[in-house]
Amino acid sequence: MLSQGMIHLYIGNGKGKTTAAAGLAVRALGAGLKVFFVQFLKNTVTGEKNILEKFTGKLYFFRPNQRHPLFLWKMTEKQLAETQEDLQEGWRHVREEILSGKWDVVVLDEILDVIGSRLLSEEDIADVLIKKPGKTEIICTGRDASDSLRKLADYISLIEKVKHPYDKGICARNGIEY
Repeated sequence: MLSQGMIHLYIGNGKGKTTAAAGLAVRALGAGLKVFFVQFLKNTVTGEKNILEKFTGKLYFFRPNQRHPLFLWKMTEKQLAETQEDLQEGWRHVREEILSGKWDVVVLDEILDVIGSRLLSEEDIADVLIKKPGKTEIICTGRDASDSLRKLADYISLIEKVKHPYDKGICARNGIEY
């Protein structure tokens, strides 16, 4: 168990935010810590989902149920509204798990993009970060974070894209980008 839990923000437009969060989760597992790994806005089978789900007992991998497995920008207004409902329901479960105190490390992958898309309330997320059990470490990922979330953070890592194969038309590759 950690003596003091801190808040991390992994932000930026570069590849590697989820990878860094998954790496920290694996490191925590290796140290005997209990990990709650939550992925928002991801509906497909990914390498990290495949491997992390196998760490039963010490790691709980959770994705809020989403009716529409589409990128947000491809959704209709109705689908966006339903996705917001789905994420709010999932967040209630996530909030309860975090505040229970049974997890040493919590990863909230893509939570910052959920906030940025106004699908969940920044105030509600910030409230959980403030009220989290003192020894719980929380990692939040996404493209950007507000000034108020940055003030709550103990770590902020900026992952910047300098060059990416997608710019040349190369699609995401299994095992590398997902």
